[in-house]
Amino acid sequence: MNDTFVGLQIGAISFLDEGVEETLDKVQSLGGVNALMVGALSWSRGNAGRAEDGFPDHGVAEPDELKGGAFFSPDQRYYTGTTIKDFTAPDELYGGFDTLADVIPEARKRGIAVYPYYCETAGSSIRPIWQPGFATVLEVDASGSVGTRPCQRNPDYRAWWSGVINNWFSEYDLEGLLWGIERQGPLESLLDGDVATCFCRYCREAGHQRGIDAERAAEGYRRVSTFLCAAASGSERPRDGYLITFMRLLSQYPEISQWENLWHDAHVSMYRSVYGQVKYHSSELQVGMHVWQKIDTFSPWLRAQHDPGELRGYADWVKPVLYNVPAGFRFKGYLDRLCKTVLGDAPAEEWAPILYQILGLDEASYDKVPEAGFGAGYVRGETARYVAAVGPETRVYPGLGVGVEPGARNVSPKDVETMVEAAFAGGGSGVVISRNYSELMLENLEAVGTTLRNLGRI
Repeated sequence: MNDTFVGLQIGAISFLDEGVEETLDKVQSLGGVNALMVGALSWSRGNAGRAEDGFPDHGVAEPDELKGGAFFSPDQRYYTGTTIKDFTAPDELYGGFDTLADVIPEARKRGIAVYPYYCETAGSSIRPIWQPGFATVLEVDASGSVGTRPCQRNPDYRAWWSGVINNWFSEYDLEGLLWGIERQGPLESLLDGDVATCFCRYCREAGHQRGIDAERAAEGYRRVSTFLCAAASGSERPRDGYLITFMRLLSQYPEISQWENLWHDAHVSMYRSVYGQVKYHSSELQVGMHVWQKIDTFSPWLRAQHDPGELRGYADWVKPVLYNVPAGFRFKGYLDRLCKTVLGDAPAEEWAPILYQILGLDEASYDKVPEAGFGAGYVRGETARYVAAVGPETRVYPGLGVGVEPGARNVSPKDVETMVEAAFAGGGSGVVISRNYSELMLENLEAVGTTLRNLGRI
């Protein structure tokens, strides 16, 4: 590989649509790619499917109706300790295609490393659970209803992941793993209009061991949920305002803060467990950690919960998600949601500069930021913040939004040039071309390679 890490996130669908050899030659020649982050296990269209809207200038221009699961061939010898055994993706398009076995040999011929990439998105209502066994590992919400996401504390779920990692690193010639669970605690989920989890028996047992009253915590989350629903309806302004009333609930239920810490500890424990299991196979394997943009950029609460300096203990490299063009669209959506509830005391136009100041951002005004996006200075500044936090032992490869989801403005080659330059100006050691190869325009991929060559990085 070249000294500069040039990663690309890609799903199995792209190899099927465009051919393995053809795709590898294309991404290497245009973008200088020397590492693939392959969605070998995914239920997320953004990581494994075709573009949702506005198809790019390559691949197949029609929806793939992704069901998801394993896009490799699970070896049942590794799953004896879990009830989750049948999770091969049922999508007819794949027809037995093993994205690891079929891609790795050709990638190696070209000096391209391969990393499985797993990213689990935050919302509770967007993932199918057709796989037998998954029903036994799901979260439970504060009202006692079964959720749709697996609990990170559930021992069966952890045993399954142990099987997946052992399967991958025993059977395939991999360079390492990129891990990216885009999860948030129950309080932030409520602020997003979602449900508060997890109150399964394993989380309740963990809470009991810490002396936390699980019933009081669940009651507190239910009270917060009721308040947020009433606030969003706009039916009546609370006597003391939205933010004060919200803070009063948190004060009345200190168990909420305790449960948030309990949830966060399970989340970090999962990261540490994955890191250790990969390193068990070889200390030379490289484990990268994907850091969700909401943690990086939008939510003061999530940024406070997640200290990037802690990543040094369980990551060889870090990919902070710094998708600057869609960041404007995403930021406005996040702020609009808050201003319907806890920040309803003032309009979003007044809150935007305050949040910018709190988060260390200097971006366009509220009304202009969706179209403007965030500037290259955001990429440079956040890269530098991560480099300072993780120190020289852990490398930083910023995730650059070369392809964009629906709703944000299109990315141009000039955008790409400035974001790549900013990543290295901030001290990054490489880049990860994101969000998914199936979403990006080839002229933008070429702009990555051109800029890297102009910088003398490849």
